Parts: sequence; structure tokens; C-alpha cells
Amino acid sequence: MTRSTTARHFLAFEDGEDRFLPEGPRLVTLHDREALAWVNIQTAADSRRGAVHMRFWDDGEQGLWNLAGRPGFLLPTSRPGVLLIGMEKQIGTLDLETNHFEPLATIPDDHPRTIINDGEVLPGGEAIVFGTKDTKFQEAIGHLYLFTLADSKITVLAAGQTCSNGKFFARDDQGLLLFDIDTPTKTVTRYRLDLQARQALADGVALDLRSHDAFPDGMCYAGNSTAIVAFYNPARVPQGRAIRFDLRSGLAIEEWITPGAPRVTCPLLVKRPDGVKLILTTATEGMPAEDFQAATESGNLFIADTDLTEVPAAEAVTWPSS
Repeated sequence: MTRSTTARHFLAFEDGEDRFLPEGPRLVTLHDREALAWVNIQTAADSRRGAVHMRFWDDGEQGLWNLAGRPGFLLPTSRPGVLLIGMEKQIGTLDLETNHFEPLATIPDDHPRTIINDGEVLPGGEAIVFGTKDTKFQEAIGHLYLFTLADSKITVLAAGQTCSNGKFFARDDQGLLLFDIDTPTKTVTRYRLDLQARQALADGVALDLRSHDAFPDGMCYAGNSTAIVAFYNPARVPQGRAIRFDLRSGLAIEEWITPGAPRVTCPLLVKRPDGVKLILTTATEGMPAEDFQAATESGNLFIADTDLTEVPAAEAVTWPSS
């Protein structure tokens, strides 16, 4: 590993509910103002509701949209003031002006312990891939799904996941690739994605992370065949980390440390006037009170410097032209 960087505070929360399970940071625009948005999947261990949070870059103003369910992800769209979110067992749009959630489709799964978790936009913006998780983190009852905007159709791409988490897409000379984390396996699986056939064929392990004490959670592509993985450590440790890996060799080449926050959930690269920065969300989910006393920054957001010069292009959900 060639470099270790300590992340610094980006946003601290006073309310413990806001710290419980922040995930999935994204860049969005609202009223021509750039902002960072993320979901708080749920507000407490026994809660069945969550929220969308936002922080504007220009003046630090914050926004909060309380939701009736537990959102697993949010994605920017081509429609002003509208996000695509996965919540409980539904994919739908959230109008930020009215806080109205409009369901578009429901997953074909009525198991009481599965809810939608992480999701990602496919190149071109007219489809997404997302996964589900067992809320007890015990059984492989979750799935990986494809959702297409043109017909609001949901198709199972892969079954038997326990907690479907970080994912991104890439291309090689054979076509479209999906990289996907099922957290308990501590591996990043590579799939070959055939959109026309609505199929994902497993194509080996891209990253074997079983030597790490912590669990891989969120992930983002960092360019040049590298990816950044956020590690969620449930142990009583004083800090957390995110690591950039070379996908060709599997080697760790850079890390970022989050002091006082061992449960790092998701990374996001953003280009700012002073360079490319890394945003990291962290959580208090499942943390005993005595552990929190040794990790009091848990649940806050962090920002860190990077040596990167560019950020891979971000996709927005785009409805096909009628």
C-alpha cells in the first residue's frame, strides 16, 4: 500500500437517528444548486422508516426528506427535482418539492426480512441494477435485480445473496461488466451483463477480501482499473477505512482512515475546485453504547484528499424518449 490519508470531518450530526445508517452518497442538482445527497436507511434498530439527506455545496445548507419506509439507495435523474429511490420492496420516484413517492415497480419477493439495498445506474441511464438484503444479515435470501425504465420491468439477475451492496459497471472487449459485492462473502464478483437477454453471468472473483477483518460495504469505480471499497468493521476498534484496489492485481494501493468511525458504509469521488475528494459515509448501526464511547464520530460524514485528477463520469437515470 503506497499511501494512507486521514479523512477529516465533512458533516457531523447532533441527532442519533441521523447517524444510524447513512449510505449511498450521490451528487445531485436541485434548483440549479449542486448538492451531496444520501440516504439514512433507517433511524434506529427497530425503525421501519428512513430519510433522504442533502447538503448544498455553495453555503452548507442542509435538507431533510423523511420517508414512510426504509430507502436503500437514491439516484439522480434527468427530471428536475426528482430522484429514483429503492424503498422497502419498491422502485419509485421521489419528488423533492412535495416529498411524494410514486411507485414504479415492486420486486417479486414477499419475504418479510428482505428489503432493497444498494443500486447503480447502467451506462446510458435507461436501466439500473440493484440488490436486496436480509435485514437480519443471516440468510442468502436476497437477490440481484435489473430494472428497466422503458417498461418498469424487474428481472432477477442472480439469486442467493445475503446483503447485496456496492456495485459499478465497466466495459472490456467482450462487453459490459458488473462488479458487485455480497457483503458476507467478502468478495467482489464480476458478472458479464447481457441487457438484451436480461441476464448476468458470473465471471469470477474480481477481488478476494477475505483476509480483511472488516466487511466490504459500498464501492465506487476510481478509474484506471481501480475501485474504492468502504469497509464496515463491527468490532470495537478506534477507526475505519476505505481502500483503493487495483482490479488487475487485486492489490491494495491506497487507503483512507476515518478516526473514531469504524463502520464505513460508502465512498463517493467528487471533483471540487481544489481537487478530487473522497466522501465517506459512516454508521452507528448495531453499535453497543460502550463501543460508541470509543468511536464517537460514528455516523458522521468524512471528506479526504486524493491524488486522483479526474472522477469517472456519473450516470443519471434517464427515461427513454417517447
